[in-house]
Amino acid sequence: MALKSVTSFLADLQKTGGPSSTNQFDLEFACSAKLNTFLEEEYGITSTSYNNLVVDMINEAQVPGVSLTSQDIKQVHKGINMKPAVAKVYNEMDFSCILDVKSEAFKFFTAWQQFIQGADVGAVNVESGKSQARALAQNYYNDYTCGTKIKKYEKFSPDKNANKDTQFHTFTVELRNSYPYMMSSIPYSSAGSGVVKLSIGMYYEYAEYTPFSGNQRALYES
Repeated sequence: MALKSVTSFLADLQKTGGPSSTNQFDLEFACSAKLNTFLEEEYGITSTSYNNLVVDMINEAQVPGVSLTSQDIKQVHKGINMKPAVAKVYNEMDFSCILDVKSEAFKFFTAWQQFIQGADVGAVNVESGKSQARALAQNYYNDYTCGTKIKKYEKFSPDKNANKDTQFHTFTVELRNSYPYMMSSIPYSSAGSGVVKLSIGMYYEYAEYTPFSGNQRALYES
């Protein structure tokens, strides 16, 4: 096979819609009914408002990697071993978000972790009179885990009949039964002002990949 010229390479790339864009993505959290009730009653996070501003402020996300574990099996021929695949191992999912003036993302993930522990929140402050020592009854696994969807969009589609005025939903990766196990420290400084970022680490069981056709139109719907 002969080497392609730059012109033929660009022509082939244009037929497929061009290279993928790193900034065309969206996240969605499908929380359980009990978690949504807790968020609204204890922290005033109504309905699924966390899927609006909180996910809009996420500036870095990733589709977690996956690797296959293998096992050595000796064959009848000396010195020749097989390594058949055994199981999938999914990497942790990390993302970071920029905090707004109300630190909505920090409040949302703090509330989520409080719900996991079964913390009796109420009016926890200096004047509440609550004791520092509290017995915690952790909530059930199925109540505090949720589906985290990572939606990938593109500006251009290889389908000539596609609507050029909208982004194109190319695929969705859903992390099944996920929850935030880690929130990073939030650094502040008296030096020059800059954006405040929060990093989140998610545990989950496995990931499901759902591709869409090239003319699947969407405007970052949730």
